[in-house]
Amino acid sequence: MANNDSDLGTTLSLSLLSLLDWFNSEPGLDDICRGIVLGYLHQHQPSKSRIVQFGSDDSLVVLSDYGFISSVGHASKTLSPAQWRQSTNDFSRLLGCQEKYYWNRNSTAVVVPFRHRGVVSGALSIGFDLPQRKLEEIGLLASHIGMAVGLYVNLTSNKRVQVDQNVAVLQPKHDDYESIRNSMNFGQNELTTTEAKFTGRQLQILEGLIEGKTNFEIAGELGYSVSTVRQETMKIYSQLNVVGRRAAAQEALRQKII
Repeated sequence: MANNDSDLGTTLSLSLLSLLDWFNSEPGLDDICRGIVLGYLHQHQPSKSRIVQFGSDDSLVVLSDYGFISSVGHASKTLSPAQWRQSTNDFSRLLGCQEKYYWNRNSTAVVVPFRHRGVVSGALSIGFDLPQRKLEEIGLLASHIGMAVGLYVNLTSNKRVQVDQNVAVLQPKHDDYESIRNSMNFGQNELTTTEAKFTGRQLQILEGLIEGKTNFEIAGELGYSVSTVRQETMKIYSQLNVVGRRAAAQEALRQKII
């Protein structure tokens, strides 16, 4: 049990360090939502994520989302207090929430409140197609990710302006990321470089990623199923601490893995 806790702690530290380093590249909120689903929580197979923020009148603004089929609650959608309290989007418990995270009734969505000076300012919601069983494990990981995302959103919230009905974000200064890192209480001995070990199969798939091939093309050439290629690709992202095919290819070349 102790080993499992240690492994989980190491995974959390590496994942969060990677996330904070990614924030230093100034990603958009749409990229963050997508990265959470496809990268930072991929081992638990989430299907969607959403970032929301409270307005001064307690309205709820959906800043960005990923994986939602319906257009309801799409980016820049503003819900009045009455609307979001009566809706089924799992945010009805936000105001006055004291927990680090909470699950909805059927365990298909975990919500992490953002706090600014002790007040709930918004939230990250991560959804799943099926009810989850590892509520504590997923919740802990989601709460750490949500803490970092919340700090990032709060840093950029006052710099967000409307331009031709599109949201343009003026990114924080590089020094702001030091305060984010310090707030996460990382030790000085955390890993800052990737020491990844890949299987032969993963190296073959990495070569395909570098060549710009799709999962279907890689699967056809190597004789694997598309599902296998997709799963191995997610493992590659995790080991390289990156999100996306291009980033994986660039990091693999930088480290001279291929």
